[in-house]
Amino acid sequence: MIVSGICALLMIGGLLGYTYEDSIDNIPVPVSGTAVGFSDEPLTESAIPSMLISPELTITWNEDVWVGLVTEEEYERCAPSDGISTTCGPTNTNFAAGGPESKDSKKFTFDIGGEVYYPVDGQPFAGTESSVSVDYSVKVTLAWPVILLLGLIGTGTQLLARRFA
Repeated sequence: MIVSGICALLMIGGLLGYTYEDSIDNIPVPVSGTAVGFSDEPLTESAIPSMLISPELTITWNEDVWVGLVTEEEYERCAPSDGISTTCGPTNTNFAAGGPESKDSKKFTFDIGGEVYYPVDGQPFAGTESSVSVDYSVKVTLAWPVILLLGLIGTGTQLLARRFA
């Protein structure tokens, strides 16, 4: 019965999830509209496989720029120097989420997995911003296979407890 109760609590907690919030300040914004600014620090470095958890990232900002997310592989391909990449521009960067179309909404949500993501930014040719600060929150819930497994274990232990009681 104790195992069944623990499974029930884990299922409820896993469905409700946990949200943590943080921010990254002073991400450089390129002066021209042809370059991309990169954060030196990644937003996420999850060591838990995405088959066990479902993390959802929400990014917001106030400045008159666009913000996007790129994978670690894209970060290395663009090779930013002092936070600015002239190798990659708004049109040839492979965004995992966000990008130039996020300028007006100043917010986007993305389901992140076990990969490492970096925030990137840019502005139109007439932009005046020199840096941007992004606020982000990550809501982590248990993945459905884990919830179902906990349900099966809890139900199985209930049946065993009743059978041998």
